[in-house]
Amino acid sequence: MNPEIPDTKTMSEPVLVASKFQVGEVVDVSPYGKGRINETFLVRTLSEHGEKDKVRKYILQRLHKTLNVDVLKDIAVITKRLDEVGITTPKLVRTETGQLGIHSGVNSWRMLTHIPGSTFERGITNKMAENAAAFLGRFHHALVGMDYIFLHKIPNFHDTAAIIERLRNVVFEYQSTDKYKSLSPLAERILIEYKHIDRSFEKLPDRIIHGDLKINNIRFDESGQKALALLDLDTLGRDKIVIDIGDAVRSWCNNDEKKGCFDLDIFENMMSGYLSAAEFITKQEIESISEGISLMILELSARYITDAYEETYFKLDSERYPNLYEQNKAKAIFQMLFYDNFRKKRKRIDQVLDRYL
Repeated sequence: MNPEIPDTKTMSEPVLVASKFQVGEVVDVSPYGKGRINETFLVRTLSEHGEKDKVRKYILQRLHKTLNVDVLKDIAVITKRLDEVGITTPKLVRTETGQLGIHSGVNSWRMLTHIPGSTFERGITNKMAENAAAFLGRFHHALVGMDYIFLHKIPNFHDTAAIIERLRNVVFEYQSTDKYKSLSPLAERILIEYKHIDRSFEKLPDRIIHGDLKINNIRFDESGQKALALLDLDTLGRDKIVIDIGDAVRSWCNNDEKKGCFDLDIFENMMSGYLSAAEFITKQEIESISEGISLMILELSARYITDAYEETYFKLDSERYPNLYEQNKAKAIFQMLFYDNFRKKRKRIDQVLDRYL
């Protein structure tokens, strides 16, 4: 056997897949990050000329079963636009045959450029929140006016009505189980709170949004102060802008995992940063931000409770929880604690927004 030709029989699947992209010689593939959906690997390669001092890094991902290859076409179009206007973004790396990704058996894979820097699970500062929100405003602004029709859509993604209806059905299906006794009180509360949502925001225009703005999808520089890029672009699509803002607020203002306290200072800095950069936003959209926050907290709570019953969707954090039931129940309880604190501060939150009307 020629030692310069890899022995594919002894390669792990991630290494074998990585070797099929235009990245040079693969020298190492290792698990990376704490993503809850896709399985992610950091790939280290040598340059085309094999210089050992020029190691390059890429991100390899095995896509979750809810995603199909059309999502790669969407990402390619949107990242091209972002790159053209000078906004840093991860970009797809093509395979040796020029494809956007690889379908291997039951798995689909993609390779992305790696953006050096830091990500955080929680605990961001006011300065970080303002800077990241300003970056989000520029991101949204850059995509205003694009008439692209998205090819990929995750079933019922941010379709809160469908998510709530599914929860209602799951509660009924499990009513004779031990899980019902434990989960139904919280589930019923979510269903009741959802009825109070003001649906007037549904008349707002659809815009291109990121769709999953939890804080660990923001890439900061090495200092942790400056936002560089938005990661995980599988959820790109068209929806109300307050869905994206509400989802970001739900994540970024939730700094205390045990108490579920809504951080008003973080919120004020987020709005200062975002509204300084989002030149397109209308008065009606600003007025609907609070309702977007309510909706996103309840939506995620409903998803957690549903998966506490079914144990089929979210990735298990085995270091902290014995199973998906315990994990998702705990996360749903925490989200509703956060919701209660949000409601207590709703008047002050609206006063912050009033400054920009």
